[in-house]
Amino acid sequence: MKTENAAALQFVLLEDNASDAELIQLELARNGLKVQWRHVASEKDFRAALVAAPDLVLADYTLPGFDGLAALKIVLQQRADVPFIFVSGSLGEERAIEALKSGATDYVLKDRLQRLPAVVNRALTEARERRERRQAETALEEQRLLLGTLIDSLPEIIYATDIENRLTVVNRALLDVLRKKREDVLGRRLSELWQEETIIEMEAQAAATIRNGHPLTDQERAWIGVDGSVRWFTFTHVPLRDHGTVNGLVCTVREITSQKALEQEILEISNREQRRLGSDLHDGLGQELTGLSLLLKGLEMQLAREAQQYSTQITKISDLLARAIQSTRSLARGLAPVNLERGGLPEALKHLAARCTDMYSLECSFVSGPQKLPDLEEGAATHLYRIAQEATTNAARYARAKSITIDLRPTGRKLQLSIRDDGIGLAAGLAQGRPGMGLKIMEYRARMLGGTVAFEESKPGTRIVLAAPLHLLRQTKGKRVASG
Repeated sequence: MKTENAAALQFVLLEDNASDAELIQLELARNGLKVQWRHVASEKDFRAALVAAPDLVLADYTLPGFDGLAALKIVLQQRADVPFIFVSGSLGEERAIEALKSGATDYVLKDRLQRLPAVVNRALTEARERRERRQAETALEEQRLLLGTLIDSLPEIIYATDIENRLTVVNRALLDVLRKKREDVLGRRLSELWQEETIIEMEAQAAATIRNGHPLTDQERAWIGVDGSVRWFTFTHVPLRDHGTVNGLVCTVREITSQKALEQEILEISNREQRRLGSDLHDGLGQELTGLSLLLKGLEMQLAREAQQYSTQITKISDLLARAIQSTRSLARGLAPVNLERGGLPEALKHLAARCTDMYSLECSFVSGPQKLPDLEEGAATHLYRIAQEATTNAARYARAKSITIDLRPTGRKLQLSIRDDGIGLAAGLAQGRPGMGLKIMEYRARMLGGTVAFEESKPGTRIVLAAPLHLLRQTKGKRVASG
């Protein structure tokens, strides 16, 4: 060990023989060790020398009135991290083993002092490594406490799992939801502690994330409380990696109920305004035009008797008025497409299919399964209608479809809406520079329903499938959103 540029090491030498002490110092100096010595021979002086926290202690085994084992016990009590080496001429094998078992770092016989530099260097290296490891462990513990305090203070639910989806880290927010202690949660699956269908779905997605290694971000889910309230959450799964291998997940769950309630209120305001305009068109302008048509019919009959030369013009006016009435009704139906009192969503989708057939000169049909469709909330039904409307419009205008099928049916606990066409396909339509905003709006409407929408390429054409939980769609006037 070269120490030309290093500070002198602080050694304590417990030795009652001055000649032996000088030999020990010379042997270490000859091998390049730069040492500042504290040479002592009594217990009092030895204890005083330890106050300055030496780097190493060298001690004879046998001293008058004070032996090396007693010195070792003092070091272990006061400076347990300081290496202790016996340097003795009377240390036999049995005593050497006893000394090592008692906590000594090593021993060197006085007639073999040439071993001393190597033993000292090894002891110093090991002490330094222990010290650095202890400092790293202390820093790691401090970081763990800091991170633990940080995640416990966050309102979001945060937890980590191993590859078997067993909890390894949980924060206070999750413990509050589960109403359990940390020791009762760690090592168990979340689905064992939280009996909720959404949790089971999240664990299935977590398992997929562990398999493929791709993060899953901002996935929305709606949970129904026992009191019927709806709470919305968004969750994220991020893989934990060890040398590139996924060995777990970090998961966050954030409540967005207030944000979702605001979005729903904004959409509902828009829907109410559209329904009002539709009602005004139907009951106001539409009725007035219908009344005008009846008056014109009477005038047409009178002119047919008294002034037949005006009949042609009157007939043209009647035709124009009839088309205006039809356009007004179409506008009114488009602004308020779903009327729960007149057939609800199925009837609205039938009209959509008929209108698509007439407008685009193709075959568009509506089918539903044999199972009776439950009554849907008007806002949810309107979202479903708009998704079907956007899908059929895209198929007719951009995919050049010749036939379109709208299918609506319950499947288990979910409602499925699918729109299939035989056009050139979604990818081909987008490749030709077709607008893609409609797809994003469909995805947004699906999320508002607590569901998902998939775009599947088929040969030929495209199939768009929306699946949403029925228990959310059925929440009618009694439905309320929890404030969180």
